Amino acid sequence: MKGNKLQARFHAAHALLSAVLLFSVSGCMSVPDPASVPPELGVAELSQKGQQAFDKNNFKAAEVYYQLIINRFGTDAAALTSAEYEIAHLRMKKENWADAKIRLEAIIARYDVAGETGLPPEYLVLAKNDLARIPVKKAPEPIAAPVKAASPALTDAPAAPAN
Repeated sequence: MKGNKLQARFHAAHALLSAVLLFSVSGCMSVPDPASVPPELGVAELSQKGQQAFDKNNFKAAEVYYQLIINRFGTDAAALTSAEYEIAHLRMKKENWADAKIRLEAIIARYDVAGETGLPPEYLVLAKNDLARIPVKKAPEPIAAPVKAASPALTDAPAAPAN
């Protein structure tokens, strides 16, 4: 009897340890050090790496790649806009509505100023679509106290004549 209990505890502990190890190995997502990303990678390669990380829900890594596009190719309006949109879209996925809204509005404003010259048109549409999806917080309705009729003695108006 003692042997069965001991064996059952051992199996339970072994199963728990295995589960913890499996989770810790699969649960860790790597985030690249920006300095370790080869400088010869272009916008397309960095964007692809960002998208791959995004598809794996590794939002921190995705943001590193998109931020690298901004840092390395920020003078290219098309590259800048696409990378900034992707970061704003990451904020949407994380439900960081306030930051997403600021970023999306800045992208839309860029199209208004530039007249869409040199900017990829799809990011204007995507930015507007994401902006429309941001939940609008409704202010709670104020709880109004019931309004009582004012006493004639408390008002400045003359009292109405009695019929």
